[in-house]
Amino acid sequence: MTTSRETLLALAQEAGAHGALALIAMRVAERRGLCGPLPTWSDVLAAARELHRRTSGALPPWPLPRRQPVAEFTVDDDSLTQAAEVLAAQRLGEQGRRRAGVYYTPREIADRVVELALRHGSIQRPRAARERDDCNDREHGGLPPREGPLPPLEKKLAKGSDIPLALDPCAGAGAFLVAAARAGLRRCAAMDLDADALRVARAALALEGVLDASFARGDSLREDPPPADLLVSNPPYGHLDDPLERAALAAIFPSLRGGEIDRYTACVLRATALVRPGGTAALLVPDTWMSNARSGSIRAAVLEAAEVAAIVDLGKPFAAAKDTRVQALVLVRRPAGRARPAFVGRGREVLATVAREELARTAGRGWHVYRSHQERTLMAAMEAASLPLGDICAVGYGMRTGNNPRHVERRPPERGETGLVGGEDILPFALRWKPKTLRDGAPLSRLVARQQGRERVAVQRIRTNAQAPWARWLEAAMVPRELVCLDSLSTLSCEDVDRLWALLGLVSSVALNRYHRLRTTDVNVKPGLLRELPVPRALLEDARPLAQLTRRRAVSGETALERAIDTLVYRAFGLAEELVDEAERGFWGNRFVEERQRLGPPMSDPCARVAGVAGTQGELP
Repeated sequence: MTTSRETLLALAQEAGAHGALALIAMRVAERRGLCGPLPTWSDVLAAARELHRRTSGALPPWPLPRRQPVAEFTVDDDSLTQAAEVLAAQRLGEQGRRRAGVYYTPREIADRVVELALRHGSIQRPRAARERDDCNDREHGGLPPREGPLPPLEKKLAKGSDIPLALDPCAGAGAFLVAAARAGLRRCAAMDLDADALRVARAALALEGVLDASFARGDSLREDPPPADLLVSNPPYGHLDDPLERAALAAIFPSLRGGEIDRYTACVLRATALVRPGGTAALLVPDTWMSNARSGSIRAAVLEAAEVAAIVDLGKPFAAAKDTRVQALVLVRRPAGRARPAFVGRGREVLATVAREELARTAGRGWHVYRSHQERTLMAAMEAASLPLGDICAVGYGMRTGNNPRHVERRPPERGETGLVGGEDILPFALRWKPKTLRDGAPLSRLVARQQGRERVAVQRIRTNAQAPWARWLEAAMVPRELVCLDSLSTLSCEDVDRLWALLGLVSSVALNRYHRLRTTDVNVKPGLLRELPVPRALLEDARPLAQLTRRRAVSGETALERAIDTLVYRAFGLAEELVDEAERGFWGNRFVEERQRLGPPMSDPCARVAGVAGTQGELP
């Protein structure tokens, strides 16, 4: 939309929201040649009457205002759906929009989801192209298909149908159906609870020349729209707070029981039931369901109902929800059995495919699929040389007070009081403590006793999602025995102090940070994920060299020591040079060449000499 939000709101103030949308629809129709030039208000009114007749009332979506508005504006092809979303958000307010879980999908994201559905779903390429890909899969060990121009649509439909039906069961203003229409799907159906949104969707499709469309106001989780060949949608996000609504959805979808219920997960479970057998469902959803420990039953239910055809990370495209990472999820409704490996991508980057057998095997623990072939090799090599962190030490949450304003006071503790540490206090390897004291601690005495008297490694549990690839997602420091960690931290503890210091060095290393980021896109560093981090067996045999080096780094603040720590960690894992390069390149990005050279000298030294760095003041990398 080329008109600014302020101009749009001024237009709506003058002409009313419906009048503004009607006028925008007319200007888009003019731009697209659906009517003649509209130099005067009388021309606009006359063209509106003619379009209303030709489109059976779809255009304009509401009557035009009686007078020509003063506000001036410009449009592009997507102005109608964008303007409708802006005005709906304005009407709902920030809290109302969050409760509704509705976010506008940028055109390029909607187009990408539809493209992936047509490329990897069941309405896709001519038979010869599919057979060629199957042959390539067999010859090249299941390598992912190349992304190239999409061939013409193939009408692979149920008997009695000759034109594919595209459905959006949570249509909103129609962004996804418009994307489907641009891709050649000219028969559409929409369902939504918002009648005004459906009216805009009808007009937006008419602007694309699609008049063969049906619209129904309703809840697609409970009602049945017409069965579709292709479902495309950006369902609402957000947790359900209403206990009655939660109970109702848990009754419909048993796999939602036992945890928080997010609206979008119900839509994922419902999606394949809304397409014909063999049909495709393509959704834009947050990726948290892939790795959430409590979503195992949801992942299993999806596998039981469908083939996972494609999973593609599309980043964080929502201006109104900057921390929401989303994915395109393409499912094909077909019975369980042999299925092609799922295509996996990150943006336009093609990653390693993932077999259905792997998805089934890991459904309980979580799906961590965004990896190239070399990244998979790196992770496998690290795991082969290791034991899980949860087998080596105790991993847990910090103390939850339940009421920080009551229990946390910002001042140094006095004699007999308990000092507290939170996420704000953690720097790499060391604390920068902003004194906090536990107040009214009697109700929490048992939780305090669990921590006091023992050093522990504290890991920031809630990390900002910095764009720089070298930003640590595992940021940790040693906490002295007299302080207690709050629940903004995850904690590691064990009896062997040398081992604990070595674990701090390990968790802070490039190798472990790279491994962690390849396992999850969740910026919340939870104990469940920490427990599965690999700890090399060689480190357990002799933790002292890494422990001593980590102590020096914590006390001195010498960042150059971090490269020596990374060297010891790589050697403990026994990684080949090409896998070290893979870890370094993925972590450092455009700083790879510079940082790899800093790592170079100790990597070429014998292991004993490298370990000697921990106990000498010799030359550092």
